Amino acid sequence: MTKAVLFDFDETLQDRTAAFEKYMDAFMEKYLPDLPENEKIKRKKDMVDTGNGGYVNREEWYQGLIDMWNWKNAPSKSELANHYDTQFGYFNVIFKGSVPLLKELRLRGVKTGVITNGPSVLQHKKMEQSGLMPYCDILVVSGDLPFAKPEPEIFVYAAEKLGIAVDECVYVGDHPLNDIKGALSAGMKAIRMNWGWFKGEELRPDVPIIEDIYDVLKFI
Repeated sequence: MTKAVLFDFDETLQDRTAAFEKYMDAFMEKYLPDLPENEKIKRKKDMVDTGNGGYVNREEWYQGLIDMWNWKNAPSKSELANHYDTQFGYFNVIFKGSVPLLKELRLRGVKTGVITNGPSVLQHKKMEQSGLMPYCDILVVSGDLPFAKPEPEIFVYAAEKLGIAVDECVYVGDHPLNDIKGALSAGMKAIRMNWGWFKGEELRPDVPIIEDIYDVLKFI
């Protein structure tokens, strides 16, 4: 019996690809407002192409962009990384099915929550701004802990906080390693959200696949 359904955040409960588009517009407006529109479009594509869906060392990534663009008088890579970590959370694009799904699960008596990797300030801001916190029993952020996905400890930690056995939990996420392999290694069941940067990659025949978050209910 499923007693808890836990979720990744980016590309699972929210469309990170769309959120990143909004963030890039704000980034360009703040740091490069005088660029011609066609150059802004090109540089946004550079940010997407090099961004690995958010799985980068932020300072190294920004330094690479500074070098790629030959950006004279650029802010420091640490300032740009701090801008991302403190501002990206204001640009959430939550999937339309996320709140109805969380509400329905709770109506069924199923605990819900989020396990997400990332810096504390960034991930907490995302969740605070997301509108999802009233429908979550727990939020676990790797930046607050000595372990992170795909380490099984973070999944076990969340289950223990809820007082539920790991094999009574289902984890939903988009990342084939961090989310799916990680959850399975901890003893949870898993559902693959086939969306975003990793769409179509390393799909497993033993793990249900969805492209609409509300379809989680088909497997609970």
